[in-house]
Amino acid sequence: MRGRGAVILVVTCGIVSGTVPWAGAGQEVADRPYLLERVEDAAVVQLYADGFESLSLREKTLIWHLYLAALAGRDIYYDQRYEHNLEMREVLEEIITHPVGVDSDVLGAIHAYAKLFWLNTGPFNNLTARKYTLDATPAAFSAAIAAAARAGASFPTRDGETTAGMARRMESLFFDPDFEPIVTNKTPGPDEDLLLSSANNLYKDVSTTDLEQFEERYPLTSRLTKVDGRLVEEVYKVGGRYSQEISEIIRHLEAAIPFASEPMKKALRANIAYYRTGDPADQRTYDIAWVEDQLSSVDTINGFTEVYMDARGAKGAWEALVFYVNPEKTGAIKTLAANAQWFEDRMPWDPKYRKEEVTGITANAIDVVFETGDSGPVTPIGINLPNDQTVRERYGSKSVSLSNVNESYDLSRPANYRQEFAWSEEEAERSRQWGGLAGEMTTNMHEVIGHASGKLAEGLGGSA
Repeated sequence: MRGRGAVILVVTCGIVSGTVPWAGAGQEVADRPYLLERVEDAAVVQLYADGFESLSLREKTLIWHLYLAALAGRDIYYDQRYEHNLEMREVLEEIITHPVGVDSDVLGAIHAYAKLFWLNTGPFNNLTARKYTLDATPAAFSAAIAAAARAGASFPTRDGETTAGMARRMESLFFDPDFEPIVTNKTPGPDEDLLLSSANNLYKDVSTTDLEQFEERYPLTSRLTKVDGRLVEEVYKVGGRYSQEISEIIRHLEAAIPFASEPMKKALRANIAYYRTGDPADQRTYDIAWVEDQLSSVDTINGFTEVYMDARGAKGAWEALVFYVNPEKTGAIKTLAANAQWFEDRMPWDPKYRKEEVTGITANAIDVVFETGDSGPVTPIGINLPNDQTVRERYGSKSVSLSNVNESYDLSRPANYRQEFAWSEEEAERSRQWGGLAGEMTTNMHEVIGHASGKLAEGLGGSA
């Protein structure tokens, strides 16, 4: 579970002079860029991993292997989000890397579209879920493909297909706003089906009616499709769907183990076992091992986690994050975690839904080194996992506030933003000094005493 934030493209590792803007009144904001570019409604901002240089060689090496494990799964999410994504991306990148002979105006439109495509992992806006189209004509796009091919580009044509034929076949993907217009349709019209009207690739030709008498064995880690009229779960595992990518993830996770702490070694091995089977029982074992690792300075999330992309809230979208604890900013969130029982006892709902004993909340402020899949480039600002409520109630949860994301989110705002939403210059000045701190505290409270609070009614289980 998470809160969403800004769009992030670049992470810089190293120590850069300057102070955090909400560290205290009168301190100066670091003289370094945060807002790099605006692409329509997306802000591309700079993240700074200031504490990276102070990490030990073992920790840096661990981060390197975890980064490679994260990168190895990137195309899983591309494919989950839209079955045409990888092919569309290849077409765009072949044109961009072979621009000789392409009309400059058309090339500019392709560049703008490609940036949105990269940021949103496909042709659907990450926040609205709606499709956006290429601002050119199909004929001009086809001409750009032909020019790039003459310049040496290699396109994903099918057997016997010309590049012109490929352009015609893919025309609706790039230009028709009414063809597969929404990636996740949670409010279908009266004649629409929740799943069939969603363009994501979590289901193939499967309707909600098809699922009425079907019991899933792998609800989080499979794509549902039909084979000869029969529902089949294509399990995300070694030897199953995404086997090649998952095998590469495992290879890099195994390489990371020698550099990890003992509790993290246990969690990494459990994650590998889960990747090999996709089995919910192995997921639970991994969740427990991960949440019990409370002291490791470096950590990762790598797997099929959140279900927001699924209109029925069952299928996990793949994501990966690599991060380390920011000790300077961890104090505030740990204080909240230490006093979670005080808040729990005063929650404004029936006492039978309050936890008598809040268990195992691990809370840290972290600096992100790498995010991909469902977590990047559009990044969360806070995370609380695992989602399995039975694990949370018995073993606890981990809450993290993404400190360098929050910092960049705050400092990438235009200078006149605060004046626009303030009654006076004094209020705007307070926002400049303390807005970042207030935002980070709000995220901390959301993750620690929001997601980590309460318990399900008797008879209910699973994720919350």
